[in-house]
Amino acid sequence: MAISDEAVLEFMFNPESQGLSLDAIANTVDEKPKYNIPAEKLAQLQTLEKEAVKIAETDSGKALELLNECISMEDKYASAYNNRAQVYRLQEQLGKALADLDYVISDIGEGQPKVLRQAYTQRAIIKRQQGDLVGSKEDFQAGARLGNPIARNIAVNENPYAKLCNQVMMEVMSRETNLTKET
Repeated sequence: MAISDEAVLEFMFNPESQGLSLDAIANTVDEKPKYNIPAEKLAQLQTLEKEAVKIAETDSGKALELLNECISMEDKYASAYNNRAQVYRLQEQLGKALADLDYVISDIGEGQPKVLRQAYTQRAIIKRQQGDLVGSKEDFQAGARLGNPIARNIAVNENPYAKLCNQVMMEVMSRETNLTKET
């Protein structure tokens, strides 16, 4: 069984997973979406979403229209909520952005680590902007566990335990590399 990146990150960032084997941790990383969208509909949604993302910085109003269209076509399409939250952030509508991210995290993002890592990281950034340092730290840690590199860097820099685990892991990997070269 191949060990996923998510399992390694869970091992490094979750103190509760210490002492478990990576195989056992890999079985706790859920990659089965709670809601399945038929392939044909998903392709339509992704096309609309890509168009919205492409124009978001130049025409946030049109981007918002396209993302709203995605959501009205399929209200369980979590990625559209993430991107709509990003547009709301650009428009400085942080309350609406947080509502979308909360919905993804608590209701429809289950089993979609890639979507969730973006949602947690975006929410962490907004919380930090609003002065919620504790909530921001928790969300950065969640984003890091799910594989977001930005969240991981911030979580490691702010968490001495994770920093220590990272150093130990790097030392072990360095030793293994050196042993392999010697043989």
